[in-house]
Amino acid sequence: MSTQVIEVSNPGENLHLATTPIRFDKILVATDFSKPAEQALRTAIAISQAFGSELVLVHAALPFYYGADLGVVPTDALDANLDVAREKMEKLLASDPELQALHPTTAVEYGDALGIIHQTACDENVDLIVVGSHGASGLERLALGSVAESVLSDATCPVLIVGPQSQAEAAPFSSILFATDLTPTGLRAAQYASSLAEHFRGGITLLHVIEKAEHIPGVEPELIQQRIQMELRRLLPADVDQYCKVSTRVEYGNAAEAILDVARQESASMVIVGLRQRGALADHSPWSTLSHLTHGLNCPLLGIRAHLK
Repeated sequence: MSTQVIEVSNPGENLHLATTPIRFDKILVATDFSKPAEQALRTAIAISQAFGSELVLVHAALPFYYGADLGVVPTDALDANLDVAREKMEKLLASDPELQALHPTTAVEYGDALGIIHQTACDENVDLIVVGSHGASGLERLALGSVAESVLSDATCPVLIVGPQSQAEAAPFSSILFATDLTPTGLRAAQYASSLAEHFRGGITLLHVIEKAEHIPGVEPELIQQRIQMELRRLLPADVDQYCKVSTRVEYGNAAEAILDVARQESASMVIVGLRQRGALADHSPWSTLSHLTHGLNCPLLGIRAHLK
């Protein structure tokens, strides 16, 4: 997949992206066999069916620990623990005919979940990582962090996070909400949003949230909103209306809360956000925008960093 940035004829105006086809030919799904992981897998199956994608299922097995005073863990105990994890993976495959029909590749290994996910994604050259989030908050998040958000902060491809409130979507691209701060780093995310909306003939809502409204003497607020809506439209191809329904919204207030409200109002099946820089949103703070979205959205969140592979 290639990205093409095109400059409009007036050099004083913003850049926009020409829509080139976006495909997810190989998808990695990380699972710990929990309920959020199950929801993530259902969404990944729907996407795989839509694109004819290959699926790679990854599980990071937890090491079997004895008490610290009992010495080294015997090899046979480690092997037995890994066998249990592999049996869980086999049962998962056997329980789902749709999953079986996709003939997924599986990997069950000891190790750090982040390391295994990133290494497998690199080795398999995947186009999308799908991971469930337990939605830890407050002190729990500060202590443990979030695997899902950490994956997003370092991945070399887009990451789809399915949070604890998210429902499995049979048509995940039918109603896309694209939230942007209108900085150039959101251009790649705009390409994904418009291409997916066009491909599936869905709807797309472009949203910009003004957190701190400033009064400009002699300028009506309506004119500011109109200008922002024009900038939002410039992110999309000129003929996008021929393929999908497009709307723009400008809201005021806290970014996370506004995105959650609009997602509910628009019955979004997916929210797409662009990340300003590596780790900009995934800072493990319980008050971060990404944390709020992951915990509160009832649909998946697709995060796209400005610089991918």
